[in-house]
Amino acid sequence: MKILSVMFVSIVYSNLSFSMNNIFDLNNSESNNCSILNFFDSESDVISYMSNKVFYNSSNGLEIKYGYISAFNSYGIIVENKNGNQFNYINVEITPYGDSADLYGMSAEDGSNFGFRLYKGKLIVGKGESEEVVFYLK
Repeated sequence: MKILSVMFVSIVYSNLSFSMNNIFDLNNSESNNCSILNFFDSESDVISYMSNKVFYNSSNGLEIKYGYISAFNSYGIIVENKNGNQFNYINVEITPYGDSADLYGMSAEDGSNFGFRLYKGKLIVGKGESEEVVFYLK
């Protein structure tokens, strides 16, 4: 019975040690696309995170997502209001910062720009401005 408990403790310790090494291995970004501290290390991290996610603001009824826009045969930012009107922004520039990322796109209809700062679980339109608006993961 003693041998079994020692072996169990050894297995638990080695698994814990392995898990902790994977979590805190900050120098090996190739083995982990999104590390704990830097969730958005690359454009592909941002795109993977945004895939199939919708961000919502209840006070203005807007939804924001990133996805395929068939009318333009392109991927981009899609903003939809509570009436179902959709506004598409293509040619999106993605700038990852590790713990956040900026996404900016251009309207194909009128050339205006739209963007936001993305964090895990939320995004902010107008970050740093007096009228910034927070959208939360739906």
